[in-house]
Amino acid sequence: MELKELVIYLSNECNLKCKHCFVNQRETQSLTLADLEWIRETFKSKKTILLGGEPLLYEHLETVFKMFPNIQISTNGLLIDKNLRLLKKYNVVSQLSIEGGEKETDSIRGLGVWDKVMESAKLLQKYKLEFYFRVGYHFGNLKMLDEVFDAAKKFKARVVLFPRIDLPPLSTKLQEELFEYALNMNSVVAQPHFFRYCGKEGRCGAGSERLNIFYDKRITPCNLDLDYTIGRIGDDEESIKRNIKIYLEEYKVPPVECTGCKYSGSCRGSCYVARSYLGCPLRLNHSLEDYIVTNRLDAEKVHKQVDVNTDFIKSVIVC
Repeated sequence: MELKELVIYLSNECNLKCKHCFVNQRETQSLTLADLEWIRETFKSKKTILLGGEPLLYEHLETVFKMFPNIQISTNGLLIDKNLRLLKKYNVVSQLSIEGGEKETDSIRGLGVWDKVMESAKLLQKYKLEFYFRVGYHFGNLKMLDEVFDAAKKFKARVVLFPRIDLPPLSTKLQEELFEYALNMNSVVAQPHFFRYCGKEGRCGAGSERLNIFYDKRITPCNLDLDYTIGRIGDDEESIKRNIKIYLEEYKVPPVECTGCKYSGSCRGSCYVARSYLGCPLRLNHSLEDYIVTNRLDAEKVHKQVDVNTDFIKSVIVC
């Protein structure tokens, strides 16, 4: 089965206890080498995204790097120094997860974590390894984001903004302000409707382009949706395909809030897990062109930068 992206939760083992984490750590569960072999034989993906727990704790890490193509890893950043050789050898892209600045990061992830992640960023920069910062945004930390971007500038690193799925979505006004802020900061909001706002193709690839495999062997369309299961490791490929078809045709449908939006057929409500459709600016027919006119910007320069940002997000993890 061919895919654009394959997301693999290697294990639920982690060295942090983040307050917002949805991964069950009560009993350690990990994929076996036999599981990985089945995954490789069943799915042919262009890009592989490794999650956890903390994926750098996985005991067969180098084997995974050998088995799968174009690997990107989502990490809390605390074990970069111990894994530099492997990351360099296999040219792995690192996503460093933080919150909205030092205070919030240390409050949620643990005292001193922010400084440790910044040290890891220095190492990745020194060894010329590609990385970027992943930040979960919500109503309570929007005013803290400047600190994140100031830190990223020191490393000439990008920042990708993701919604906190455990908290209410932003209002329409705040979503549009966040979109404009991201454009001003040469960043992106990792949401399909953000790219629609920018005049680009924006869609959720769950099920159609991307599949996810959990450490408990479940196969799901989305790495953030813990409930909808389309199969398990070892299942017949045809049954998995049938379940994907049911998911796409009967479950992944535009929400009623998107009725009348010209993008609803492809965007399908953006990220349904984050419920971003509840405050989507597209419902008011707002777009990048309005942003350009209102702020009296050079349209050609803005569109060129959007093109660069779109190419970047296509090359990295989306969710």
